Amino acid sequence: MSAVKPICRRANQLTALDARGQPPRMRRIVLLALLALALGTAPVASGDLPTLVGTVGPGFTIDLQDANGKHVDVLTAGTYTLLVHDLSDVHNFALGSQTTNTRILTGSVEGVGDETYTLDLAPGRYAYACSAHPDTMNGTFIVVAPRTSSPPKLSARVSNGAVSLAPKNVAAGTYRVSVVDSSKTRNFHLLGRGVDKKTGKAFRGSTAWTVALTAGTYKFGSDPRLTGRLVVRGG
Repeated sequence: MSAVKPICRRANQLTALDARGQPPRMRRIVLLALLALALGTAPVASGDLPTLVGTVGPGFTIDLQDANGKHVDVLTAGTYTLLVHDLSDVHNFALGSQTTNTRILTGSVEGVGDETYTLDLAPGRYAYACSAHPDTMNGTFIVVAPRTSSPPKLSARVSNGAVSLAPKNVAAGTYRVSVVDSSKTRNFHLLGRGVDKKTGKAFRGSTAWTVALTAGTYKFGSDPRLTGRLVVRGG
C-alpha cells in the first residue's frame, strides 16, 4: 500500500524522557488533548458540508474519521470540511490522491493545533500520512460516485394470446419499459406523445427502453391493433 510521499523534513528524535518514560514535551501535548476532550470540543461542520476529522499524534498515530467518530474507509464524492487536530510538533497531516498522483494538502510538521480545509473529492483512491513518518503513519480510503436512482419500471409482456402492460395508470416522468416477448406472430408497440417504440414481430426475447411520458393517453398493443391504453397523469 503506497502512502503520500513525504515532502517535509524529518524531525530530530527526542531523547529526554521524564520519570514516566515519556518526552516532557509529548506529555504536555497529551494533557492539552485530554483537556480539550474534557471541555467537550467537537467538530462543527462549515455550513451544510459534511465534516471529516483528521487526528495526528500525540504518539505515532494518524487517523481519519467522520463527524460521528467512525473510521473512514469509503466516502461519497462531494465537498467536505476537513478539520485536522495536530497534537504533536513532530508530525503533520498530508493528503493526496493516488488516482491522479497529486498532493492535496500538507500541514506543518512543527505546528500544533487545529486547521480547517475545504475538500472537493472526486471518485478515486486517496492516501493520508505524516510526511516525517510515512512508513508507519499512513492510511487510505476510496471515494465512490453518488448512487443514481433507477427510473420506475413498466412491464410489457407479449404472448400468442395477449399483450399486456402494467401498471396502466402512472404519473408523468421518465420510465424504464421492460418488454418480454414469447410470441412468434405478435409484437409490442407503445405509441403516444413523444414516444414510438416497438419490437418486430419476428423478435422473441427481452428488451428495454427508457421513455419520457407526459400527461395524456398512450396506446399499446400488437400492430396493427393498438387497443391497450396507458394513462399518464400530470405532475
